[in-house]
Amino acid sequence: MPDTPIFEIRRRIVAAAGGEQALLSELPFLFRQAIDELIDAPRTRRLRFAELDPNEKAVLGIKVEAALRQLLNFPRGKLDFRIGAHDVDVKFTSRENWMIPPEAVGHACILCQADVAKSLFSFGLAMAVDGSLNPGKNRDGKRSFSKASKDNIHWLAYQEPFPVNIWETVNANDAEQIFLHESGTERVLALFELFLGKPLHRSVIQTVGHQLDPMKRIRRNGGARDQLHPRGIVVLSGTQDGPLLRHLGIKLGREYVMAFRPRDQRDREIILKKERHASGFVSN
Repeated sequence: MPDTPIFEIRRRIVAAAGGEQALLSELPFLFRQAIDELIDAPRTRRLRFAELDPNEKAVLGIKVEAALRQLLNFPRGKLDFRIGAHDVDVKFTSRENWMIPPEAVGHACILCQADVAKSLFSFGLAMAVDGSLNPGKNRDGKRSFSKASKDNIHWLAYQEPFPVNIWETVNANDAEQIFLHESGTERVLALFELFLGKPLHRSVIQTVGHQLDPMKRIRRNGGARDQLHPRGIVVLSGTQDGPLLRHLGIKLGREYVMAFRPRDQRDREIILKKERHASGFVSN
């Protein structure tokens, strides 16, 4: 593999993400984010993927590509990405194969797959060459990978879990109780209480808080933190709390927050060293 384009492309992808560990840590949240953006709960008030119609579900691949573009920041080329000297296409499927358009034949592809019902994703690389593609074409001239060639896909992640849709983990009545609160801050507090210790994408906060700046519902000076800190609960941010999260052994995507109650004295001591969390925090 070291002499193939796949090796060079893999190396550049890993570097762009900040290292292999950073890439593998971020990918699960990337897939969750793409699905949540498609559901678009803040605007549509729909909470579950099953509520989308088939045409809407078909756009998920575009959302995944956009999320990858934001994460990796590769320029466009003749295909989706220009990675070093290579034009690379991003292909997505929610099934078991990918449809390769004529313009991508002869090039490398980033292969993404998501099983929304099981909350599993795969992320790999493969060369879309004649020898790896089935000869048959659909009416758009697209071809799929042959069964034998799938064994040669270079997987960076295969059938790995991504965060579940939090609304799928509670019954409709519990979810409805959150939305019965009159103020946005009260709804966000109820959300954190129901999902204590669970990663929440900022779009979830926006859905519940009914505000374009969802993080305002969390900040101090009237936000949820004012009421959570005296209860011994902090709100961790994937963007702002990188070192703290590593000390606590918690994985959190860049666009995610988590209401967290310290598990032991060590956790409490670590949190109290962080000024923005220590203010008003009551260590029980």
